[in-house]
Amino acid sequence: MKIELADIDNALKYYQINDIDYKNKCYKCTEDINTIQDFNIRAKEIYNILYTGKIDTLWKRQNMKELFGEHYNSFITNVLVLLGYKLHERNMENKNYNNTEKKLYKKRVTEALTADIYVRKLENIRISQMIWAGYFINTKLIEVGRLQYEKNENYVKIHIPSGDKLEIEEVLKSIKKSKQEIKKYFDLKNPEYFCDSWLLSNQINEMIDSNSNICKFYNLFEVQDGTDAKKDILNFVFNIQECDNYTNLSEDTSLQKLLKKQLIENKSIKIGCGKLKKEML
Repeated sequence: MKIELADIDNALKYYQINDIDYKNKCYKCTEDINTIQDFNIRAKEIYNILYTGKIDTLWKRQNMKELFGEHYNSFITNVLVLLGYKLHERNMENKNYNNTEKKLYKKRVTEALTADIYVRKLENIRISQMIWAGYFINTKLIEVGRLQYEKNENYVKIHIPSGDKLEIEEVLKSIKKSKQEIKKYFDLKNPEYFCDSWLLSNQINEMIDSNSNICKFYNLFEVQDGTDAKKDILNFVFNIQECDNYTNLSEDTSLQKLLKKQLIENKSIKIGCGKLKKEML
């Protein structure tokens, strides 16, 4: 795998990243990929999984050393996303995205490339962000109003982007409009909709106000317990990756106060695995 600095320059320009320090870190990582044999082999392997293989398998491999070996440059996740820019452009053309859609999905990849660096103050983007960017580059995700929809074999998986409030009216508008978009871009007719999220946690929804938007969203689905939700709660509710002492967690919102108490008391909180109710389709 030989990477040209011109490709890095073109990718940064494509995603409108103008930070010199960011570019220099990409350059250094590119040099390491081109000169360290084991790192090069690992980088090529993950590149192929991202863009020509089964990207979903990467969710089970969330350790940088496991993916890239002992002698990796941490900016590799950023570089691998940037290297997909030509594919991204080609895929959007093949799907006949209009200019508004192209602008939106380029923006989503830019966010994946930068939020961990500038907002979370991390050294590199997390593997999870590399995967999300890969979904957009591979045009496996479309965004319709408040929600995003991922194509699978014969069903659609709902994702809830962070940021705006989860207003139930906007959710319902998105689901209704998504049918046409899914048929158009994914070539799926009348698929079932699924969603795995801490927002669908049975345990959380038993504790919160039944009139809350989270609870109203929960009631759109038939929900079963999934895996432990602590990691997602720390990530999405408290905006941190790890916590050695739950008593140090912030209490800026009522939800944070509630979940902090549950974590301190070591209460079980599970991800909710939901199937959208038929009457919602």
